[in-house]
Amino acid sequence: MKTSIRASLLNGFAFAIISTLLLVSCGTKYKLPEEIPPLPVLSPHHHVRLALVLGGGGARGMAHVGVLEEFERAGIKIDMIVGCSAGSIVGALYADCPNARHVKHLLVPLKVWDILDVTIKNARYGFVQGRSLRKFLNKNLHCERFEDLHIPLYVVATDMMEGRLVTFSYGPIIPAVHASAAVPFVFAPVLVHGRILVDGGVADPIPVCVAKSMNADVIVAVDLSELLEKACPTNLFGVAARSAEIKFLLQTESCAQDADVIIKPELGDIGMFDDKNHENMYQAGRKAAREAMPKILAELEKYESQGAFREQTVMEVSVNEPALKEPSEFSDSPN
Repeated sequence: MKTSIRASLLNGFAFAIISTLLLVSCGTKYKLPEEIPPLPVLSPHHHVRLALVLGGGGARGMAHVGVLEEFERAGIKIDMIVGCSAGSIVGALYADCPNARHVKHLLVPLKVWDILDVTIKNARYGFVQGRSLRKFLNKNLHCERFEDLHIPLYVVATDMMEGRLVTFSYGPIIPAVHASAAVPFVFAPVLVHGRILVDGGVADPIPVCVAKSMNADVIVAVDLSELLEKACPTNLFGVAARSAEIKFLLQTESCAQDADVIIKPELGDIGMFDDKNHENMYQAGRKAAREAMPKILAELEKYESQGAFREQTVMEVSVNEPALKEPSEFSDSPN
């Protein structure tokens, strides 16, 4: 009975998400990050040679870890990571500790309900307040601020009032990642710097425009969007859901088109709330990255005067490394 209730909640969440994306995307024109009234932004301290853009996808984000593993195996240095929603979580963990197997070790035991701390109390704006997500990040991130990360990280969220993409690359990491992953109707919006923020995927599912604005030589985007089901909708809700799915997929395709290489792991019918297929998603990410590697290397060679790429430095860590900080709350989330 408990399982069926949870399944019903997840199905409802999924419908709410795609409905929101349809309504917002139909009614709002989004602008590039550089046109936003400025937030504190960390300018790149060196030339951005390769930027990796990690899109949203919920639990499907485990595929991002497989992609990162293949970059390590190929010895390719990542100069910049742009993360949206699930991509911001994986991106933050990896920029904090550049070792894909370490990140995998952190995420494999994680269940959806470890993050979705559903509560009816204070559920006016969303059923999930995000405390469990912040607790997980606080436990596993060694760096507290963007400036201290080993790889420059840019996290995107959507400003609910302005209808614009907001980019974070300076200051506390956890509030930015929380906002980026705050899926409408599921998570309550997050108040950061006086802005009411939700999931970055509402404005831009794959924020290639951020990497482009930083003049990266090569932009590689990872697309985790789901394919349309072959079954025809049979009722009003099915038609609405399918319409939202189509709108979202077209938006994703449009946002990703400026990338030099697009990696799209074959994840089949694995849903965004599926936490039972971690290894399959991880391997799908590795496979897709391996297949894309010749094109990535070819793009890099265009910008290499000496004909060789710099090697990626993989941080040596112990997978049993203890947490360095106790969980703490930040105070600027809506009550």
